Amino acid sequence: MPSRPFHEFELELNPVNNAGYLLVVRSPAGETRQSLALPFAVAELATWRQRLEASRARSVDSTRHLGWQSPATDDSPQAQQFGAALFNAVFTGNVLRLFDASRALARQDDSGLRIRLRILAPQLANLPWELLFDPRQGEFLCLSQQTPLVRSVESMQPIETLIVTPPLRILGMAASPLNLQPLDVAHEKELLQGAVAKMNGQIELVWTSGGSWRDLQGSLQQGPWHIFHFIGHGLFDDAAAEGALVLTAAQGRANLRNTLEVSRLVADHSALRLAVLNACEGAQTGTQALYASIAEHLVRRGLPAVLAMQYTITDAAAVEFTRSFYGALANELPVDAACAEARKAMSLAAPDSWEWATSVLFLRSPDSELWTKSAKTARAKMGAPDTKPWWEQVPNAIGTVNANDTTGDVIITVVGAGAKNVAAGKNITQTVTEVLGPRTPDDKT
Repeated sequence: MPSRPFHEFELELNPVNNAGYLLVVRSPAGETRQSLALPFAVAELATWRQRLEASRARSVDSTRHLGWQSPATDDSPQAQQFGAALFNAVFTGNVLRLFDASRALARQDDSGLRIRLRILAPQLANLPWELLFDPRQGEFLCLSQQTPLVRSVESMQPIETLIVTPPLRILGMAASPLNLQPLDVAHEKELLQGAVAKMNGQIELVWTSGGSWRDLQGSLQQGPWHIFHFIGHGLFDDAAAEGALVLTAAQGRANLRNTLEVSRLVADHSALRLAVLNACEGAQTGTQALYASIAEHLVRRGLPAVLAMQYTITDAAAVEFTRSFYGALANELPVDAACAEARKAMSLAAPDSWEWATSVLFLRSPDSELWTKSAKTARAKMGAPDTKPWWEQVPNAIGTVNANDTTGDVIITVVGAGAKNVAAGKNITQTVTEVLGPRTPDDKT
């Protein structure tokens, strides 16, 4: 997956003696810090959340697969009003100046500007930051590949880019217990399989045999897997301050597995780079402690990226999300750009709904390149010849030596009339007589 070039604009939100918030900004144009005053009381967020939930809970005719039914009222102005108020509270003074300067730098470099939220105040984690709306541009920031919005989670685990020799392997799991509202699992599976088919064998998709934790554990042991995709129900328990995924028991009934149990199963696999939880409230967190959601806990356990839903999501929205997100990945967009494309598609499929803001991308990686193909695979895809190692080229080298795949220092010595002869060495300095014979009067080094 090629990584789109990005500059990064980091917003760190800190509590200050339980009496306010401190905003720390790190950007390509400079750094600053200033106090943050929300445009509404934290207690008022419950009202906003109820409105958000109401727009997601509208009934959907899932057999038509034509998008959402038109709601009785248009919620778009409310979403813009909320997002603009949040934007104007954050992007003010020096923060706004740095933001505009950083966007200008990104445009000069033909790059994007990734907005990274590092939320250290648990009261602010439940805010729908994905609704940030720039009233000057008249657009939500995260609906553009130029300004993808991701959230960051602190972790002590190091990150290394995984070198993958295709196929990229996806493990899919669907859990639709008999005693809960049925999900349109078959259609979502079909869409995911269709996106994989576009990759001409570059991606392998395998489904677990069932929806129990034993099915998941057994399938994970058959790895390595690079992406885990879950289709099912999720919930967040405010009293316990933890999330849960709803798996199935042996009898096909619901079997809840909490944050710790899900992490114990999924996060213990070093090759896994991305988890996609297409289930309600997988990114939902509490207001009393940091990193209470399943998504955040998976990232803290070592996953470079987790894409999950912060609120409830309708079946039709989940299906549209799968179609658009994996379609973008099939077109080799990086994960944050693919997420922006999925949100964009959801907003176009249902212009009067807020459901596109449900998805939250937690990205611990310093960039969106979660994996990279081996050099040999990349050359084959580009149609370039699979050249010999440089040390096998040296004895007959007339012109150039290909040392692109060499790590460490490569010393190149040019000799002979017209500089046609080339000798190369790794971490050494070779004398030309070893390869090309004795010097002649017209030789130069």
